[in-house]
Amino acid sequence: MEKTDSGKIISNFTSLDYVVLSCMHYTDLKVMIKINPLDLVVSCEKLFDCEFMKKMNGEPSSELKLKIQNWLNSIEYKQYTQNTAQSLGASDKQRIRNIYAKLGLKPHDLSELTDAGIKFLESKEFEIKQKWDEMVQMNISQDAINLKKSIDKYADLIPLMFTTGIANGQLFSAMFKTVNFGMYDYLSKNPLIHPIFLDYLK
Repeated sequence: MEKTDSGKIISNFTSLDYVVLSCMHYTDLKVMIKINPLDLVVSCEKLFDCEFMKKMNGEPSSELKLKIQNWLNSIEYKQYTQNTAQSLGASDKQRIRNIYAKLGLKPHDLSELTDAGIKFLESKEFEIKQKWDEMVQMNISQDAINLKKSIDKYADLIPLMFTTGIANGQLFSAMFKTVNFGMYDYLSKNPLIHPIFLDYLK
């Protein structure tokens, strides 16, 4: 794939694509099961296409093997597979199979981030940490105008702020009081923000 195509894919990353990138790097299985299986595979396809992800070379570490095995034996995984079987239609399952075939993957193959993918993720982690800290300071100083602008501008990164543990649900709620906006109303009407992080606000 040409670099221009990769650049176009990256520029159109959704909030969920950033979350999937992080989950794949840290093998965050508990976040992964919150994602619709088809959406997860579609995001992975983008990450492969822009060369941020690849099929794992060699054997996984003993630590990763144990983590995955414990996960496969867990109640959460059994519930996840049962829910997936019930929620996915025939066309969705076929699309997943087609994407796996395109990427040269089998159902239980492991993937990992490339050096370029890790570098990109690290830059995003630095960016969201910086932006979150700025938003916290704006909230402290009651700078409602610039705080609202920041929330609007970085909406697609908000889910990643929560799934990586950078953001705080209580502080985030307080920010909406500062800008005098209904938080859930705002979040539900903003198509850039994937609802995966709503659990972190409870």
